[in-house]
Formats: sequence, C-alpha cells, structure tokens
Amino acid sequence: MLDLPRLLFFQNKNSYSASQAEMRYRAVPGKRKTGEGGEEAVLTVDIWPGPWTIDYTDPALRAQQVFPLTEEGRAAAAAWISGTYHSDPERWQSAPSILDCEPWTAPPAEQGEEGEG
Repeated sequence: MLDLPRLLFFQNKNSYSASQAEMRYRAVPGKRKTGEGGEEAVLTVDIWPGPWTIDYTDPALRAQQVFPLTEEGRAAAAAWISGTYHSDPERWQSAPSILDCEPWTAPPAEQGEEGEG
C-alpha cells in the first residue's frame, strides 16, 4: 500500500520507510532555512529501487522531493510516491535479486586535489 502515516507521526519526529514491489521509499521530517532567515518544517521523501538500502544504491537511481510538513504536504508526498510507482510499475517489478548484484559504493576520492595551485 503506497501511503504515509498521519501528520502527527511526522510532527513527533518519526521517520517512515516502506516498499511496494521493488520500489523503496522513506519520509523523514526535518527543518530547512527559509529565504527570510527563519526555518520551516519539511518532509523529505526519497524513492529508490531495490534490492539495497538507499546508502548502497547508485545516486543516479534515486529521487528526492521536499514537501512542507503540513497535511497538504503529507498528502502531496503520498501522491508523489503513488504517482512514481504507477507511472512505471514494470520498473518496480523487475529489480535484480540481492544475490545477483553488488551494492553501489562511492568512488574513491581523487588524490592530489588538496593543496594544488
């Protein structure tokens, strides 16, 4: 089921993660700075394909959107999750088995970039 918990769940600083077929998603409450120097409460939603956790999935395969931490923002986040799945359901039905692929790892930092020039 492609849905999110009630707003109060996120207002209490809880994160949520779930999956549908091979589509993984998570919603994390937080704050971001506004243009006026203040802060606003937001809900950051990430979507990525299985079989690995987000940390071991190539960033090119991930998607992220930030929504206001309001009932309207929560509903928009749930709609985005659902829309992402239903726009290409075959993609989410055909991820490789965890036994047939390796997790993504970040490339090593290039040496010599510090202190040059």
